[in-house]
Amino acid sequence: MYKGFGQEVKSEIIVISGLSNYNAKSYYGYYNYGRMKREKKYENPNKLEKEIEKEIKEEIKRNTNKFKEESMKRDYKIDNEKSKELESIFKQIKLKINFDSKPKILRDGKFYVISKGNLFIYDNRFFNKLHEIKLENNCNYTSVIQLDNQDLILFSQNELTIYRLINGKFVIVQKIEDNKAGYPVQMEFSGCMAYPKSYNAEFIKEISGNRFILVSNYGYKIYSLNEKNEYNITLLEEYHEGLETIIELDKNNFLFLSRIECDTSIGGPSCNVLVIDKIKLKEISNSEKTEKLKKIKEGEYNNKSAKKLSEVEIKNMIESLKYTHLKQELLNYSVYASHHYFVGNIILKNKYFIVAIDYNILIFDISSGKQLKRYEILLYGEDNLYKCQANIKKFNTNNDNEFILNLGGNIIMFGLMSNYELKIINKIYFKDIKNLKILNEKTNKFYDDDYEKKNKNYSVSIF
Repeated sequence: MYKGFGQEVKSEIIVISGLSNYNAKSYYGYYNYGRMKREKKYENPNKLEKEIEKEIKEEIKRNTNKFKEESMKRDYKIDNEKSKELESIFKQIKLKINFDSKPKILRDGKFYVISKGNLFIYDNRFFNKLHEIKLENNCNYTSVIQLDNQDLILFSQNELTIYRLINGKFVIVQKIEDNKAGYPVQMEFSGCMAYPKSYNAEFIKEISGNRFILVSNYGYKIYSLNEKNEYNITLLEEYHEGLETIIELDKNNFLFLSRIECDTSIGGPSCNVLVIDKIKLKEISNSEKTEKLKKIKEGEYNNKSAKKLSEVEIKNMIESLKYTHLKQELLNYSVYASHHYFVGNIILKNKYFIVAIDYNILIFDISSGKQLKRYEILLYGEDNLYKCQANIKKFNTNNDNEFILNLGGNIIMFGLMSNYELKIINKIYFKDIKNLKILNEKTNKFYDDDYEKKNKNYSVSIF
């Protein structure tokens, strides 16, 4: 069950030092002092404890300085001109905005908020109110997406509401009830007991071609715009729980990033599994449609919690399907009794997929799905190296080979060189940056947000 990163992939350590106003010791140490002490005590049972402790401290310090020096020689290629570019973006806050509810990104750098029964959309230049939409009562919408044709899709747990811009105003043009119709019954387990799993829609994601994906704990669906200018299901596939990120490579290819939680059981302690799949859409055949319809009629596809569909409705739903998928697994990572997390991802040169897991940065060749390299990103401390969260973010350049890492306002810029080697090409500190987020990747716009308890609002700083 447990799978590490594997020894077949070459790995290197990059040590970051000289950070301003930053405490590296807030992270876990790379060298485990307690484990090293136990091992040395076992190997040398007659040695004094103070002597063992001194040896360990000296060994850690020696290794720490060694890795730092090696990294400085190998992994740094400072480009001083990059300081000017970073300063032009991050040196000062260009605009500060207050919202009475948590703002979220719609697309192209536009904010939206849902507050007091209304949806507010703000433009992406001066962040003035662009649209105000009065929502229906008792609709608990949790997120909104916008498609290429400007249609808004509002998501709640069991309903999708589509708003379309007509004569300068958004009006409702379609409602879709979401349920598990079309899926085979999936089971949950508690000890030795098994029972049907309740269906829960989790999130929606806009994709190209006026389409969107709806993810549930049963699988995922793709909705597309049909000849009647309405949205219907064109793909319905089972998929494991825990899907949290969808990256569109092109109209038929996607990367799915999942974090699957495994509870404590007789087989072992709780942990999680990180999975990266490359998903390729392909045209569904008539035989595959027939097989799906056969299973529904045989009762393998049932939906007691939703209204019963007629035979005509079932047939129409299956006939509307255009695609099924092929799946290629790029990564399956888990460690005994441990929990790990995706903390950032980017695509460079339309060729390399770079993903951060905890303090690791992995580089994949998108075409083959092969993992090419792994880096461990560590912070220098006099007594140890420390495992930082590698929350990488894309930085748009003409060469399409750069990204940044923010550590408490310390912006570390990485460049992807030939032979998929990473180099630190600049490092600079900005006092106003805390939790940096991308506003618009295409134009290198970023923002910081924070909840102000005193004023009971959300303050957003635009860089």
